[in-house]
Amino acid sequence: MLNLQLLEIKLKINLIKMKRLILLIFVLTLNTIWSQKNDEAIMYINGKVVSSAEFENLYTKNLDMVQDPTQKDIDNYLNLFINYKLQLEDAYQKKYDTLPHLVKELKKYRDDLAKKYKTDEDLIEKLIKEAYDRKKYEVNVSHILIQVGQNALPADTLKAYQKIMKIYKKAISGEDFYELAYQYSQDPSAKENRGKIGYITVFSTVYPFETAAYNTPVGKISKPFRTRFGYHIVKVEDKRPARGEVEVAHIMIREKFNPNINEEINKIKRKNAGKKNEKEKQVEENKNENDPKTRIFDIYNKLKEGKDSFENLAKKYSDDKNTAKFGGKLRRFGIRQMVPEFEEQSFALQKIGDFSKPFKTKYGWHIVKLIKKYPIPEFDKAKIELKNKILRDERAQVGKEKLIQQLKQQFKIEMKNSLDKALSYIDRSFFENKWNLPKGNINEEILFEIDQNEKVTFKDFFEFLYKRQKQNPKAYKNKKEIIEALFEQFKKEKLFAYYMNHLEEIYPDFANTINEYKNGLMLFYIKSDMIWTKAVKDTVGQKKFFEQNKNNYKINKRYKILMIQANDKKTASKISKFLKKGKSINYIKKKYNNVIINEKILNRDDAFVQKHQLEENKTLVYKDNNQYLVLKLMEILPEQEAVFKDVVGKVISDYQNYLEKQWLKELKQKYPVKINESVWKKIRSKYKN
Repeated sequence: MLNLQLLEIKLKINLIKMKRLILLIFVLTLNTIWSQKNDEAIMYINGKVVSSAEFENLYTKNLDMVQDPTQKDIDNYLNLFINYKLQLEDAYQKKYDTLPHLVKELKKYRDDLAKKYKTDEDLIEKLIKEAYDRKKYEVNVSHILIQVGQNALPADTLKAYQKIMKIYKKAISGEDFYELAYQYSQDPSAKENRGKIGYITVFSTVYPFETAAYNTPVGKISKPFRTRFGYHIVKVEDKRPARGEVEVAHIMIREKFNPNINEEINKIKRKNAGKKNEKEKQVEENKNENDPKTRIFDIYNKLKEGKDSFENLAKKYSDDKNTAKFGGKLRRFGIRQMVPEFEEQSFALQKIGDFSKPFKTKYGWHIVKLIKKYPIPEFDKAKIELKNKILRDERAQVGKEKLIQQLKQQFKIEMKNSLDKALSYIDRSFFENKWNLPKGNINEEILFEIDQNEKVTFKDFFEFLYKRQKQNPKAYKNKKEIIEALFEQFKKEKLFAYYMNHLEEIYPDFANTINEYKNGLMLFYIKSDMIWTKAVKDTVGQKKFFEQNKNNYKINKRYKILMIQANDKKTASKISKFLKKGKSINYIKKKYNNVIINEKILNRDDAFVQKHQLEENKTLVYKDNNQYLVLKLMEILPEQEAVFKDVVGKVISDYQNYLEKQWLKELKQKYPVKINESVWKKIRSKYKN
């Protein structure tokens, strides 16, 4: 007996599956340009032309997916196609395309689909190959930095460049690079590391820095280059094959003993000079017990002696509570993702299961155990991950910039007003972060047009500027250069936005895919309302349909079968004899507590019943794999009329089919269908055989 709430949940799940199937069919099978100039109309639905190209493409694209031979028949397919177009026409007439949840879902789909158009795909492929080639090596570098911001004034930029050039000339003339880094580098860490960064790999630094590091030969110094931090020069110390990634577990003991404990001991000694003091001994013992180094070496000795497993010791003693519960296991990592000491000890381990001697980092004392090493994967396996990283990385901007240069050629920007007019509205307050948006007619004036189609106003530019004002009063003297630079950025953004908003006009395939997805959504939602959900919720209609079609829901003759599973033939034979003698099931359960006893009710036409040809009150013993089954037909249940609650699932399914037929009947009356017989005959003769 089915529970109605459970049934409704199951039907909702099926609706979701139906939705996915419908959308999959639409997106994958209709990816063709339908509206060709020479297309003939195969039919008219509600006065609207349906092209022969749309019909043929749907038919031929779906042929390989269709399992039912009748649906491959061109005549049958014509009826299916008409039904689909009628349902879609009804959805448009009822404005399903304006449903807020549909609009939202379609926008999300469009945004996802549009991502591939945001950059130059050929360049992205080159960047993927470049990233993979770099991933195979690690480069040891040192650098000198002179800081200058991305939006710095031209004078400040020039000053920084001249400074780095002087340092560069000194470096290539033979002066000590590390001493120069100590003296001049504005990297905050240079005073400690004298410019030494260590090994880097792809994506571990900003892209221009990475490029300079990989393109400079070992032992050489790069020419000055700029990143968002300023101007750099890089010295390449070494280049080695990449270590890949490693997975380890660790035990960590933090430096948490009392730093004043030595002073406490000294006070006790001074107070009790010449006397043997128990308190002094106790404090000394506590110091030794709490000493992190002592504790980590105690654990290490237990490991060496095999007194306990690494995992158990980590759970018992490690101060890294996040990993202790997992036996100290850490996520896999590559270079520059851990402190240097930890990284070196981890990569130095060679065999799975090896563990290090205790070592110290700024976090405390550690022992690491090697779980697994991950070498650099093959290109095909690494490609997807590399592409995702590139699209999130600043190097994707290179692809976008190249695309924008192409867009400048495709969509002309025509100035309709002078930028000087905008400059007159920018005063000192802009550089004090106090500027307010201008008011008046200026806002409605056109600043420029894109592709003789989209008008961009002064208001658009002012709103762009408003978000970019900064507290920098000294920059006011360079107002013109700064606003001009921001204007160039603004034009690029507006051009790119224009392109993204007009993808449907630029790429017909993109337009078709979006339209197909929208049609799929509309068809799903209207069928849900008119058929699927309606049938589930309409309990009165369900019962009425059941009463009108009771003969379709008769319960056929059924067999009640006793099934006993035994481990050997001898036991099965004895059980069979007991059953023939009329012994009860309880008797058999007490006699044999290791057998499995089940009762099943199966339809007369069930394959299992047909196979064994059971007769009432007779037993059968047969081998089933390594088990023996004893079967007995206990009772033949006669045919009977079904109770609604016992067949509600089938009733709802049949009721849905009924509702769809009634709906289609109404649609054919509501939206006239006129076949263009001459075109249909040509298409039919083409595919009939």
